[in-house]
Amino acid sequence: MALLSLDSFLYVFKLFLPALVANGSPVLLREGYPLDFRRNFIDGRRILGDGKTFEGFALGLFFGFYTGIVEAIVFKNMFFIEIGFLSSLGALIGDIIGSFIKRRMGLKRGDKAPLLDQLDFIYGAALFLIIVGITFDIPSFIIFQVLVIFLHIVTNRIAYYLKLKPVPW
Repeated sequence: MALLSLDSFLYVFKLFLPALVANGSPVLLREGYPLDFRRNFIDGRRILGDGKTFEGFALGLFFGFYTGIVEAIVFKNMFFIEIGFLSSLGALIGDIIGSFIKRRMGLKRGDKAPLLDQLDFIYGAALFLIIVGITFDIPSFIIFQVLVIFLHIVTNRIAYYLKLKPVPW
């Protein structure tokens, strides 16, 4: 029995594709109203910062959920509509938690936080999927995380060169 099969990896990819889309979509917006209402936490630092906005959250959720709808049509399985919503919502909340952690570490918007920047949204999506009983195998998930790190680096550089992001990471 193989430790990792192509079918199990493709299943993981399908589960998390809406999360990838949801996480990447907010960069299409230039501005928005901050989720933290520009308020500071008890440590005196911003709760999240200007990079997490209501508009970006809504756009990410829309595009991620829409990705799930497309998957449901392509794979002829309405299950992917639920996956699209949960994976997207989890990804966005995971990214928000990542921003909260970065602010507590004293990092400003755009500062590097290796691995946290690349994986916070994937862990958020995974948590939401696991909570509702959707399972996937760990070896495929680990390989997927490596792919996500690579994709994150490439897509952020592209977004930077397209002037969609102020920093290339």
